[in-house]
Amino acid sequence: MWVVSTVMQTLVAIVGLVVVLFALGQAIGTDLLGMTAQALSTQTGQWLVIAVVAFIGMGAAMRAMRFTRA
Repeated sequence: MWVVSTVMQTLVAIVGLVVVLFALGQAIGTDLLGMTAQALSTQTGQWLVIAVVAFIGMGAAMRAMRFTRA
């Protein structure tokens, strides 16, 4: 059950971030989504993505420990 919850929360956060970037980009007349995609396509951006995935994995593991202890 905790796996589904973690996946859903992660997906909602990602979709929310995309919507906010799109809306802000439209409001100020800049392609923020494109700029973000370009930044994440660099080697540093790829390492940042790996770090975020690792943090999500650690959060899921901590959640699993909470559910198994209860």
